[in-house]
Amino acid sequence: MTISDKTIIRDPVQGTIELSPIEARLMDTPIFQRLRGIRQLGMTHLVYPGAHHTRFEHALGSLLLADKMARAVELAAPERKRLRLAALLHDVGHLAFSHDSESVTASRLGDHEKRGAKMILSSPLAEIIEREDDPKTIARWMQGESYGQLITSDVGADRIDYLLRDAHYTGVAYGVIDGARILSTLRWEKNKPALRGGGLEAAESLIMARFEMFHAVYYHHAVRMARAMLQAALLEALDDSGMDWPAATLDGDTMMLVRLRALPAAKQFVDGLLTRQLHKRVWLGRWSEMDAGVKKSAKNGELAEELSKACGTSILVSVPDPFKSQTTIEILDEEGGSKSLGEASPLVASLEEAAESRAQLIIGAPAKERERVSLIVKKRMEK
Repeated sequence: MTISDKTIIRDPVQGTIELSPIEARLMDTPIFQRLRGIRQLGMTHLVYPGAHHTRFEHALGSLLLADKMARAVELAAPERKRLRLAALLHDVGHLAFSHDSESVTASRLGDHEKRGAKMILSSPLAEIIEREDDPKTIARWMQGESYGQLITSDVGADRIDYLLRDAHYTGVAYGVIDGARILSTLRWEKNKPALRGGGLEAAESLIMARFEMFHAVYYHHAVRMARAMLQAALLEALDDSGMDWPAATLDGDTMMLVRLRALPAAKQFVDGLLTRQLHKRVWLGRWSEMDAGVKKSAKNGELAEELSKACGTSILVSVPDPFKSQTTIEILDEEGGSKSLGEASPLVASLEEAAESRAQLIIGAPAKERERVSLIVKKRMEK
């Protein structure tokens, strides 16, 4: 392949990214180009104004990192090429607003992995891939099978790129990862990725970066309220026969908001997002101290419904997502043995417990109703 055969892309996070002709053809399909309209962090830009980066550039960054990992573990050229394709397409199934919407829509529309695999198998993507590879294998690798673990593991290309990219665009001082050290110690052992002992500290830094980003950015209280408003609008749309979901699955963020705003029951939430009139906190409680009944009613929507009725206005309940360190990567020792990262690092092993102690239930109400509603909510929650 000559230089003229390659497509060169300049990325502010990963630097120069070179695409082969087949990768460029996949990138230029409407299915892939729609990722330009899907923000990586959903509604987070309402709190961190720079967070307008999209799934499009994340996919390209993941391709570059996957290629570096393939070289580090000395994959043969055909497998390296296949891994690049799987990394490029690993997020192609995302709906508008990425994970912010998926937690609501997945039960009805499927998660992005399943949707992406279906696209790879039965769309113009398949026709392009079939010229040089097998779409079924690409779909499996995209979901973490075989060498696809280099994309999806604890220290995989997907996670490294999104942490670096999210930190860059939000402007926070977290997301510091020693990617060079991870690459230099990366090995392929017993059909899965592993790190030599010298990579332990670099792996710890990655897990710590994710922990810090989780609390400072992804679950910032105002981000959670914006996310809850979006999800409330989507829930209304799922129950509205006027919502054209086959068309909506192809929307970017902007078009999805337009579509949701046309639904009377969802309009108030969309208008609040568009003008940044977010629901405000009226109650905050430590999740670990709540009884099982409250947790169940918060998760299934009954608590929000009960409080909305009692307060005469829309009350939103944001349940904390559990932080999972997911430390399955193996750390190799000099004697030929290995331990999971969680076993090798007391620091990493302690993070889930630390996260649980920080987890909070947030209840929000329209700003103009805040003072009146807070008394009603407090009485209900602290009885």
